[in-house]
Formats: sequence, structure tokens, C-alpha cells
Amino acid sequence: MTSSYGDDAARITQLRSEYSWAYDSADAHAFAQLFTPDGVCDLGDWGVFRTRGEIEAGIAAQTVAPDPLPATVHSVTTPRITVDGDTATGSWYVTVYHQPREGDTHPVRFVGRYFDRYRRLPEGWRFESVRLDPYWFAGY
Repeated sequence: MTSSYGDDAARITQLRSEYSWAYDSADAHAFAQLFTPDGVCDLGDWGVFRTRGEIEAGIAAQTVAPDPLPATVHSVTTPRITVDGDTATGSWYVTVYHQPREGDTHPVRFVGRYFDRYRRLPEGWRFESVRLDPYWFAGY
């Protein structure tokens, strides 16, 4: 049975939230654990990472530990989630704010969209794949 709402969609929404928190707090290990073991994280120009190990290494190389506040903050909104048994798809709008570097005047780094596939594992919902499509950049 296919559904768009309910407990599964709420758990997937929490998964997407954990993704943002892990990235923004530079916790590459926690970030990678949100994916299936064979997961794919396609961030376009920022890298395509396959498997948890590659995802962890790739995210560790591009995140900055908070000091005391995160350098990057993801705001993810307007979910569209479709659940079909133990798989699901989702799309989300994302605005990414970044501490401006010297000479920059705008804190918005980009606005775009995530396209996700999810799989239910014994430990819960995980990303099977994430694809980021930036729509426009600002301030850089």
C-alpha cells in the first residue's frame, strides 16, 4: 500500500532533520550512519560519495567543526514523501546559510532541492540515495 503521510513519513522527516544536524555540527560519522551501507550521497560539485565509509570521509573533508556556532546551517522545508512498503521517496527544498567569508556580504550560500530514496532497515529508515540540485547561489 502506498501512503503519503503517517508514522513512516514522520520518521523520514526526522531522518532528514538528523542529516542537517549531523552535517552542520561536522559529525561525519553520524552523518554516514544515516545512509544504507551501500548508500549514495550525490552533492554535485561538492562530491559524489558511495558507501558509508566514502560518505564519512567525504563529509569530514568538507565540514567545519562548530566554534562555537556552526559554519553552515541547513534549513529544509516543504517535504513531499511517498511511502511504499519498505521503500520511499522524498523531495525537499533546502536553503543553506554559511558564515560569510571576508568580503562576502550575503549569508545565503544556495537554495535548492533534495531528491531522496529511502529504505527501511532493521534499525529504521535510512537514505538509500540523496541527490542535491542547487537552484541558485548567492553571496559567493
